[in-house]
Amino acid sequence: MRNYIVGVVTSVILLAGISTPSLAVETKKQETQSFAVYYVDIQKIINESVKGKQAKALIENKISQAKKKIQEMQKEIEQIKQKLQNPVISKQEKSKLEDELQQKIRDLQRYQQDVQLQIMKLEKKYTMELIQEVVKLIQNYQKEKNIPMIVDARESGIIAASPKYDLTDKIIKLYNQQAGK
Repeated sequence: MRNYIVGVVTSVILLAGISTPSLAVETKKQETQSFAVYYVDIQKIINESVKGKQAKALIENKISQAKKKIQEMQKEIEQIKQKLQNPVISKQEKSKLEDELQQKIRDLQRYQQDVQLQIMKLEKKYTMELIQEVVKLIQNYQKEKNIPMIVDARESGIIAASPKYDLTDKIIKLYNQQAGK
């Protein structure tokens, strides 16, 4: 009886061993074909989307205004320097102009630092808002389309990938449509 059970168990193991590898290979093929990693370029989405372009335009406008004011301040400084080179001015007037020059230079430096900080904060603010909106959109898209995984191409270290898995342009279109609502 014991030999009979050992024989049956051995037969079952052999049959399972013969059929299991082919079944495992077939299952593995199906898993490989159905699983794909999709990717997006979030930086491209931010740069090419309507909202991204609007944010960039606002920042560039701020920079342009700051440059104009800096040029005006530099012009004032140059005018004072010109006055200081006049050999006919009194010592009292010269001292007054030198003090004014130093104050204008400090004002210019302070203004440049303030503007630089404001622009950095604006860039950070807009970038964070855009990234949060884009990530939320991508997450919703992933759930809707039942996509197993979407990664950021720049952050994931992708070296090579098929363009058919690139969702960047689709996400830009969706994001622009969402912005229009």
